[in-house]
Amino acid sequence: QMFGILDVATNDWTDGIFSTLWRRTLKAKKTESIWLVLDGPVDAIWIENLNSVLDDNKTLTLANGDRIPMSPNCKILFEVHNIDNASPATVSRNGMTFMSSSVLDWKPILQGWLNRRPPRETPIFSTLFDKIFEDAYIYVIQSLNPKMKTLQCQFIKQACDLLEGLIPLTDIHGTHDSVGFSLPHLEKLFVFALMWSLGALLELDERYLLQEFFKQKECLDLPPADTDKGDTIFEYTVSDEGEWIH
Repeated sequence: QMFGILDVATNDWTDGIFSTLWRRTLKAKKTESIWLVLDGPVDAIWIENLNSVLDDNKTLTLANGDRIPMSPNCKILFEVHNIDNASPATVSRNGMTFMSSSVLDWKPILQGWLNRRPPRETPIFSTLFDKIFEDAYIYVIQSLNPKMKTLQCQFIKQACDLLEGLIPLTDIHGTHDSVGFSLPHLEKLFVFALMWSLGALLELDERYLLQEFFKQKECLDLPPADTDKGDTIFEYTVSDEGEWIH
């Protein structure tokens, strides 16, 4: 799927995702900069196939014998969690930028997003995230079992992306949308983004536990979920008027 496959019966070659994109880079305009981002886990098999690309030859060699040179205006970026399965040959061919979550936590990511938002939102969302996000993240990681291993930066990015979609920068008239949002309305949207960033990868029973954790924090304006009927906060959304609706 990545580099292509050769049908041994018919000798037909089918390009994979990477080889298809690699060919397209050669057709791009010379003034156009192209970045190919590989953000999956490093696998010893596919990463070794790129050694000829990463060395001085800068040529992709495929199983059908094709040798495709690298476009002068193309760059490759590997965005990976670790390089445990990468050989020394692969590591030596790359420039490395290491960012530890213990040094670069969620706050700079939030601040970078707030810098692009209207000034009115900065103190509101900064206060709300400072009150709950750190404790809630630790609770999810240590006490619950998300179905995928997810980094702290991805949780905060998910929350920011949800708020970005719920509160567009401008409306059809070109004015800032958040000006028309009351403080309680913004707080409800924050709760919605928080529960669908931290709780999105949880099973139903663990979402209930996350809900109980949120209830212990009196700083949150939670939906009026009726637990006796089996309701949770995850069955609620925020209306255009800023009210919880089931």
